[in-house]
Amino acid sequence: MINLEQVIRQLEEAFETAQAEKIALTLYELTQSLYERQLIQHIDALSAQLRLFEQRMAERFDTLAEQTQRNTEAIAGLEEQTRRNTEAIAALAEQTQRNTEAIAGLEEQTRRNIEAIARHEAILERHSELIAENSRAIRALQESIEQMRQHFTERIDALERSMEAMRRHFTQRIDDLAKQVGGLATTVGYTLENEAYKALPALLLRDHGLQVIGRLKRGYAIDAEGNAYEVNILGEAQRNGQRLTIIGESKAQLSKQEIDRFVRRKLRPLQRIYGTVFPIIVTHMTTSPDVERYAREKGVAVYYSYDF
Repeated sequence: MINLEQVIRQLEEAFETAQAEKIALTLYELTQSLYERQLIQHIDALSAQLRLFEQRMAERFDTLAEQTQRNTEAIAGLEEQTRRNTEAIAALAEQTQRNTEAIAGLEEQTRRNIEAIARHEAILERHSELIAENSRAIRALQESIEQMRQHFTERIDALERSMEAMRRHFTQRIDDLAKQVGGLATTVGYTLENEAYKALPALLLRDHGLQVIGRLKRGYAIDAEGNAYEVNILGEAQRNGQRLTIIGESKAQLSKQEIDRFVRRKLRPLQRIYGTVFPIIVTHMTTSPDVERYAREKGVAVYYSYDF
Protein backbone atom coordinates (compact mmCIF):
# COMPACT_ATOMS: atom_id res chain seq x y z
CA MET A 1 0.00 0.00 0.00
CA ILE A 2 1.17 3.68 -0.71
CA ASN A 3 1.93 5.83 2.40
CA LEU A 4 0.01 9.01 1.59
CA GLU A 5 1.75 11.14 4.23
CA GLN A 6 5.16 10.17 2.96
CA VAL A 7 4.12 11.02 -0.61
CA ILE A 8 2.85 14.44 0.49
CA ARG A 9 6.14 15.27 2.30
CA GLN A 10 8.05 14.35 -0.84
CA LEU A 11 5.78 16.47 -3.05
CA GLU A 12 6.03 19.49 -0.66
CA GLU A 13 9.66 19.75 -1.58
CA ALA A 14 8.65 20.61 -5.16
CA PHE A 15 5.14 22.05 -4.77
CA GLU A 16 3.15 24.05 -2.36
CA THR A 17 1.48 22.22 0.42
CA ALA A 18 -2.01 22.47 -1.08
CA GLN A 19 -0.80 21.41 -4.48
CA ALA A 20 1.29 18.67 -2.97
CA GLU A 21 -1.71 17.35 -1.05
CA LYS A 22 -3.90 17.52 -4.12
CA ILE A 23 -1.33 15.80 -6.30
CA ALA A 24 -0.70 13.26 -3.56
CA LEU A 25 -4.43 12.63 -3.21
CA THR A 26 -4.77 12.28 -6.95
CA LEU A 27 -1.88 9.85 -7.06
CA TYR A 28 -3.35 8.01 -4.12
CA GLU A 29 -6.71 7.68 -5.82
CA LEU A 30 -5.04 6.55 -9.06
CA THR A 31 -2.88 4.13 -7.18
CA GLN A 32 -5.84 2.90 -5.20
CA SER A 33 -7.90 2.41 -8.38
CA LEU A 34 -5.02 0.60 -10.06
CA TYR A 35 -4.51 -1.52 -7.01
CA GLU A 36 -8.18 -2.42 -6.86
CA ARG A 37 -8.21 -3.39 -10.55
CA GLN A 38 -5.11 -5.53 -10.05
CA LEU A 39 -6.68 -6.97 -6.94
CA ILE A 40 -9.89 -7.75 -8.84
CA GLN A 41 -7.90 -9.29 -11.68
CA HIS A 42 -5.95 -11.32 -9.17
CA ILE A 43 -9.16 -12.37 -7.45
CA ASP A 44 -10.68 -13.28 -10.85
CA ALA A 45 -7.61 -15.30 -11.67
CA LEU A 46 -7.76 -16.97 -8.30
CA SER A 47 -11.49 -17.64 -8.83
CA ALA A 48 -10.80 -19.16 -12.25
CA GLN A 49 -8.06 -21.28 -10.77
CA LEU A 50 -10.39 -22.25 -7.96
CA ARG A 51 -13.13 -23.19 -10.43
CA LEU A 52 -10.60 -25.16 -12.47
CA PHE A 53 -9.39 -26.82 -9.31
CA GLU A 54 -12.98 -27.60 -8.28
CA GLN A 55 -13.69 -29.00 -11.79
CA ARG A 56 -10.55 -31.13 -11.70
CA MET A 57 -11.39 -32.24 -8.20
CA ALA A 58 -14.93 -33.12 -9.35
CA GLU A 59 -13.50 -35.07 -12.32
CA ARG A 60 -11.01 -36.81 -10.08
CA PHE A 61 -13.81 -37.52 -7.63
CA ASP A 62 -15.95 -38.98 -10.44
CA THR A 63 -12.97 -41.00 -11.65
CA LEU A 64 -12.28 -42.11 -8.11
CA ALA A 65 -15.99 -43.00 -7.64
CA GLU A 66 -15.97 -44.94 -10.95
CA GLN A 67 -12.75 -46.71 -9.99
CA THR A 68 -14.21 -47.42 -6.55
CA GLN A 69 -17.32 -48.92 -8.29
CA ARG A 70 -15.11 -51.06 -10.48
CA ASN A 71 -13.05 -52.10 -7.48
CA THR A 72 -16.24 -52.95 -5.63
CA GLU A 73 -17.46 -55.03 -8.54
CA ALA A 74 -14.03 -56.66 -8.89
CA ILE A 75 -14.03 -57.44 -5.19
CA ALA A 76 -17.51 -58.99 -5.57
CA GLY A 77 -16.22 -61.02 -8.55
CA LEU A 78 -13.19 -62.10 -6.57
CA GLU A 79 -15.46 -63.10 -3.71
CA GLU A 80 -17.62 -65.17 -6.14
CA GLN A 81 -14.53 -66.70 -7.73
CA THR A 82 -13.14 -67.41 -4.27
CA ARG A 83 -16.42 -69.11 -3.39
CA ARG A 84 -16.31 -71.22 -6.57
CA ASN A 85 -12.65 -72.02 -5.96
CA THR A 86 -13.53 -73.08 -2.43
CA GLU A 87 -16.30 -75.33 -3.78
CA ALA A 88 -13.95 -76.69 -6.49
CA ILE A 89 -11.28 -77.38 -3.87
CA ALA A 90 -13.85 -79.21 -1.78
CA ALA A 91 -14.94 -81.20 -4.86
CA LEU A 92 -11.31 -81.96 -5.68
CA ALA A 93 -10.73 -83.07 -2.12
CA GLU A 94 -13.77 -85.36 -2.38
CA GLN A 95 -12.60 -86.69 -5.79
CA THR A 96 -9.12 -87.20 -4.34
CA GLN A 97 -10.67 -89.21 -1.53
CA ARG A 98 -12.59 -91.32 -4.04
CA ASN A 99 -9.44 -91.74 -6.16
CA THR A 100 -7.54 -92.81 -3.09
CA GLU A 101 -10.21 -95.39 -2.33
CA ALA A 102 -10.23 -96.50 -6.00
CA ILE A 103 -6.44 -96.84 -5.96
CA ALA A 104 -6.72 -98.96 -2.85
CA GLY A 105 -9.31 -101.11 -4.65
CA LEU A 106 -7.06 -101.37 -7.72
CA GLU A 107 -4.14 -102.37 -5.54
CA GLU A 108 -6.28 -105.12 -4.01
CA GLN A 109 -7.46 -106.21 -7.48
CA THR A 110 -3.84 -106.17 -8.71
CA ARG A 111 -2.85 -108.37 -5.80
CA ARG A 112 -5.64 -110.82 -6.67
CA ASN A 113 -4.62 -110.69 -10.35
CA ILE A 114 -1.03 -111.50 -9.44
CA GLU A 115 -2.23 -114.46 -7.44
CA ALA A 116 -4.49 -115.56 -10.33
CA ILE A 117 -1.57 -115.20 -12.79
CA ALA A 118 0.55 -117.36 -10.53
CA ARG A 119 -2.20 -120.01 -10.52
CA HIS A 120 -2.56 -119.74 -14.30
CA GLU A 121 1.19 -120.09 -14.76
CA ALA A 122 1.05 -123.27 -12.72
CA ILE A 123 -1.84 -124.49 -14.87
CA LEU A 124 0.06 -123.56 -18.06
CA GLU A 125 3.08 -125.45 -16.82
CA ARG A 126 0.84 -128.49 -16.26
CA HIS A 127 -0.67 -127.97 -19.72
CA SER A 128 2.81 -127.83 -21.21
CA GLU A 129 3.54 -131.18 -19.61
CA LEU A 130 0.25 -132.56 -20.95
CA ILE A 131 1.02 -131.15 -24.41
CA ALA A 132 4.39 -132.85 -24.36
CA GLU A 133 2.70 -136.13 -23.38
CA ASN A 134 0.07 -135.61 -26.11
CA SER A 135 2.80 -134.86 -28.64
CA ARG A 136 4.47 -138.15 -27.81
CA ALA A 137 1.10 -139.92 -28.07
CA ILE A 138 0.38 -138.18 -31.40
CA ARG A 139 3.76 -139.24 -32.79
CA ALA A 140 3.02 -142.81 -31.74
CA LEU A 141 -0.45 -142.55 -33.31
CA GLN A 142 1.03 -141.10 -36.52
CA GLU A 143 3.43 -143.98 -36.72
CA SER A 144 0.55 -146.39 -36.22
CA ILE A 145 -1.52 -144.57 -38.84
CA GLU A 146 1.38 -144.66 -41.28
CA GLN A 147 1.66 -148.40 -40.79
CA MET A 148 -2.09 -148.78 -41.30
CA ARG A 149 -1.93 -146.52 -44.37
CA GLN A 150 0.78 -148.65 -45.91
CA HIS A 151 -1.25 -151.75 -45.13
CA PHE A 152 -4.46 -150.33 -46.59
CA THR A 153 -2.57 -148.91 -49.58
CA GLU A 154 -1.41 -152.40 -50.39
CA ARG A 155 -4.94 -153.75 -49.89
CA ILE A 156 -6.43 -150.92 -52.02
CA ASP A 157 -3.90 -151.51 -54.78
CA ALA A 158 -4.85 -155.15 -54.80
CA LEU A 159 -8.55 -154.24 -54.78
CA GLU A 160 -8.04 -151.77 -57.63
CA ARG A 161 -6.34 -154.45 -59.69
CA SER A 162 -9.22 -156.76 -58.97
CA MET A 163 -11.78 -154.03 -59.79
CA GLU A 164 -9.96 -153.23 -63.04
CA ALA A 165 -10.19 -156.84 -64.06
CA MET A 166 -13.88 -156.91 -63.15
CA ARG A 167 -14.44 -153.58 -64.96
CA ARG A 168 -12.91 -154.90 -68.15
CA HIS A 169 -15.07 -157.97 -67.89
CA PHE A 170 -18.32 -156.13 -67.09
CA THR A 171 -17.63 -153.31 -69.59
CA GLN A 172 -17.57 -155.84 -72.32
CA ARG A 173 -20.81 -157.32 -71.03
CA ILE A 174 -22.40 -153.86 -70.73
CA ASP A 175 -21.30 -152.89 -74.24
CA ASP A 176 -22.85 -156.07 -75.56
CA LEU A 177 -26.04 -155.39 -73.59
CA ALA A 178 -26.12 -151.77 -74.83
CA LYS A 179 -25.81 -152.97 -78.38
CA GLN A 180 -28.64 -155.42 -77.81
CA VAL A 181 -30.84 -152.78 -76.19
CA GLY A 182 -29.98 -150.28 -78.93
CA GLY A 183 -30.83 -152.84 -81.54
CA LEU A 184 -34.11 -153.61 -79.78
CA ALA A 185 -34.95 -149.88 -79.52
CA THR A 186 -34.15 -149.46 -83.19
CA THR A 187 -36.33 -152.42 -84.03
CA VAL A 188 -39.20 -151.01 -81.93
CA GLY A 189 -38.73 -147.58 -83.56
CA TYR A 190 -38.66 -149.00 -87.04
CA THR A 191 -41.74 -151.11 -86.32
CA LEU A 192 -43.63 -148.02 -85.09
CA GLU A 193 -42.52 -146.01 -88.12
CA ASN A 194 -43.42 -148.82 -90.55
CA GLU A 195 -46.92 -148.92 -89.13
CA ALA A 196 -47.13 -145.11 -89.34
CA TYR A 197 -46.17 -145.03 -93.02
CA LYS A 198 -49.25 -147.15 -93.82
CA ALA A 199 -51.77 -145.52 -91.48
CA LEU A 200 -50.83 -141.80 -91.51
CA PRO A 201 -52.05 -140.88 -95.05
CA ALA A 202 -55.67 -141.74 -94.15
CA LEU A 203 -55.41 -140.19 -90.67
CA LEU A 204 -53.90 -136.95 -92.01
CA LEU A 205 -56.60 -136.69 -94.68
CA ARG A 206 -59.31 -137.29 -92.08
CA ASP A 207 -57.96 -135.01 -89.34
CA HIS A 208 -56.12 -132.26 -91.22
CA GLY A 209 -57.27 -132.39 -94.86
CA LEU A 210 -53.79 -133.35 -96.05
CA GLN A 211 -53.49 -135.35 -99.30
CA VAL A 212 -50.22 -137.30 -99.12
CA ILE A 213 -48.38 -137.30 -102.45
CA GLY A 214 -46.44 -140.45 -103.14
CA ARG A 215 -45.44 -142.32 -99.99
CA LEU A 216 -44.01 -141.58 -96.57
CA LYS A 217 -40.45 -142.84 -95.90
CA ARG A 218 -37.24 -142.48 -93.91
CA GLY A 219 -34.61 -140.19 -95.34
CA TYR A 220 -32.07 -137.40 -94.95
CA ALA A 221 -32.43 -133.66 -95.50
CA ILE A 222 -29.35 -131.61 -96.53
CA ASP A 223 -29.22 -127.86 -95.81
CA ALA A 224 -27.27 -125.17 -97.69
CA GLU A 225 -24.21 -125.71 -95.45
CA GLY A 226 -24.15 -129.43 -96.20
CA ASN A 227 -25.49 -130.55 -92.81
CA ALA A 228 -27.43 -133.81 -92.99
CA TYR A 229 -30.52 -134.36 -90.81
CA GLU A 230 -31.98 -137.87 -90.40
CA VAL A 231 -35.79 -137.73 -90.70
CA ASN A 232 -37.86 -140.68 -89.45
CA ILE A 233 -41.02 -139.72 -91.36
CA LEU A 234 -40.60 -137.65 -94.54
CA GLY A 235 -43.05 -136.98 -97.34
CA GLU A 236 -44.92 -134.50 -99.50
CA ALA A 237 -48.57 -133.46 -99.12
CA GLN A 238 -51.06 -131.02 -100.55
CA ARG A 239 -53.87 -129.06 -98.86
CA ASN A 240 -56.15 -126.57 -100.60
CA GLY A 241 -53.73 -126.36 -103.49
CA GLN A 242 -50.71 -125.67 -101.23
CA ARG A 243 -47.68 -127.98 -101.23
CA LEU A 244 -46.00 -128.74 -97.90
CA THR A 245 -43.52 -131.21 -96.43
CA ILE A 246 -44.40 -133.74 -93.73
CA ILE A 247 -41.65 -133.95 -91.07
CA GLY A 248 -42.13 -136.62 -88.41
CA GLU A 249 -40.38 -138.56 -85.69
CA SER A 250 -41.21 -141.63 -83.61
CA LYS A 251 -40.77 -141.99 -79.84
CA ALA A 252 -41.63 -145.07 -77.80
CA GLN A 253 -42.61 -142.81 -74.88
CA LEU A 254 -43.16 -139.11 -75.57
CA SER A 255 -42.27 -136.32 -73.07
CA LYS A 256 -42.26 -132.53 -73.18
CA GLN A 257 -38.47 -132.59 -73.38
CA GLU A 258 -38.65 -134.82 -76.47
CA ILE A 259 -41.08 -132.37 -78.09
CA ASP A 260 -38.76 -129.42 -77.38
CA ARG A 261 -35.79 -131.39 -78.71
CA PHE A 262 -37.71 -132.30 -81.92
CA VAL A 263 -38.68 -128.65 -82.50
CA ARG A 264 -35.16 -127.37 -81.82
CA ARG A 265 -33.05 -130.02 -83.58
CA LYS A 266 -35.26 -131.08 -86.48
CA LEU A 267 -38.21 -128.83 -87.15
CA ARG A 268 -36.48 -125.42 -87.13
CA PRO A 269 -33.49 -126.43 -89.30
CA LEU A 270 -35.75 -128.31 -91.77
CA GLN A 271 -38.11 -125.32 -92.08
CA ARG A 272 -35.16 -123.42 -93.60
CA ILE A 273 -34.85 -126.19 -96.19
CA TYR A 274 -38.47 -126.99 -97.03
CA GLY A 275 -40.31 -123.81 -96.06
CA THR A 276 -43.85 -124.87 -95.15
CA VAL A 277 -43.80 -128.07 -93.07
CA PHE A 278 -46.32 -130.17 -91.15
CA PRO A 279 -44.73 -131.69 -87.99
CA ILE A 280 -45.84 -135.10 -86.63
CA ILE A 281 -44.72 -137.30 -83.73
CA VAL A 282 -45.91 -140.90 -83.38
CA THR A 283 -45.63 -142.70 -80.04
CA HIS A 284 -46.88 -145.60 -77.96
CA MET A 285 -47.52 -143.51 -74.80
CA THR A 286 -46.81 -140.11 -73.18
CA THR A 287 -45.01 -139.54 -69.88
CA SER A 288 -47.83 -137.35 -68.46
CA PRO A 289 -51.44 -136.40 -69.33
CA ASP A 290 -50.58 -132.89 -70.55
CA VAL A 291 -47.91 -133.88 -73.07
CA GLU A 292 -50.36 -134.07 -75.98
CA ARG A 293 -51.76 -130.59 -75.19
CA TYR A 294 -48.20 -129.26 -74.96
CA ALA A 295 -47.45 -130.71 -78.42
CA ARG A 296 -50.54 -129.01 -79.92
CA GLU A 297 -49.41 -125.69 -78.42
CA LYS A 298 -46.09 -126.17 -80.26
CA GLY A 299 -47.97 -126.93 -83.51
CA VAL A 300 -47.03 -130.64 -83.53
CA ALA A 301 -49.60 -133.33 -84.34
CA VAL A 302 -49.44 -136.47 -82.15
CA TYR A 303 -50.60 -139.96 -83.18
CA TYR A 304 -50.54 -143.10 -81.03
CA SER A 305 -49.66 -146.61 -82.19
CA TYR A 306 -53.19 -147.76 -81.34
CA ASP A 307 -54.51 -145.23 -83.91
CA PHE A 308 -52.88 -147.36 -86.59
